[in-house]
Amino acid sequence: MNRLAAYRPFLLLMGMFAMPLQAADHNDCDGDDKTVTASTIVNTEDIRTFVRCAHAYVMENGEDEAKRAFNEDKRWRSGQFYVFVYDLPAAGEDTINFVGQDQSYIDVPFGPFIDGFGNDYWFESRRIVTNFGEGWVYYSFTNPETGSDATKASYLMSIDWKGTPAVIGSGIYRQDFPGACDPMAVNAAALAAAPNPDRLQEFVRCASYVVAERGYFGTVELERAPRWSNGSVYVFGVDMMRNQLFSGNAVRVNGNRMREWGGSMSLPDDQFGGRDIISPAVSVGESFLYYNAYNPATGRVQRKVAFLKQVMAQGFPLLVGSGYYLED
Repeated sequence: MNRLAAYRPFLLLMGMFAMPLQAADHNDCDGDDKTVTASTIVNTEDIRTFVRCAHAYVMENGEDEAKRAFNEDKRWRSGQFYVFVYDLPAAGEDTINFVGQDQSYIDVPFGPFIDGFGNDYWFESRRIVTNFGEGWVYYSFTNPETGSDATKASYLMSIDWKGTPAVIGSGIYRQDFPGACDPMAVNAAALAAAPNPDRLQEFVRCASYVVAERGYFGTVELERAPRWSNGSVYVFGVDMMRNQLFSGNAVRVNGNRMREWGGSMSLPDDQFGGRDIISPAVSVGESFLYYNAYNPATGRVQRKVAFLKQVMAQGFPLLVGSGYYLED
């Protein structure tokens, strides 16, 4: 490795710190066809756009109108998703929420906030926005939809609120963080009931943590436990030779190469056209895959959207995946 390559990660990191505060793209925030609202948030990228749009809304409409809108309008409040704004006093326990989820804490000192990890949230959020202008903070906080603490990722931006330095932000309770993965929220039945790419990624990442923690012993759970298999949704594993190692599919295909997937003699022997579908997933670490496969729930060959994630099992790499079938 040459000297420049060795320092490249450091240089990239410094470049990130040097990036100026970015304003929200008003094309993503204005008009009747707003691209991100509280009710349409599904991932962290949506959260970042949501916060930047909220920042732009304050700049354009003023603090009083923004406070009303953030507290009352469905665009800015839905379930676990809402905008919060708080000041940055010298002592964290003196922090005052100007906007937030719990109205009983508005315009009064919030008090100390030590999260479930033992970290001082006020100190960390002040450090991020003061030194970098905007960024992510990770902490444990009560999810209003479940009433229990869960890992949360919030995007914060620095803002001037009526002449007072403050923070504006919003967050998401990510289910696919290691140690999160609530079985009641992330399971095959939930994915089968409402399939989409984001829910699929959560499902596969949570399954991959089982293998990462327990190795090949974890594959028994992934094949047999009801959490990981529901109808046409199930977890499977593939080795680096493209052989399927395990599957929650009742129609056993273990040992078959991916080019043989399909379950119909009418399909070509290699539906991927000879393309190497494993190396990209290994190189990137995870990837989506689109192919035709036999759906055990319908008895037909259908189009399928799958997601693969690389994980180590007893020192050996394999890909954990799952997918859902598309209607004809």
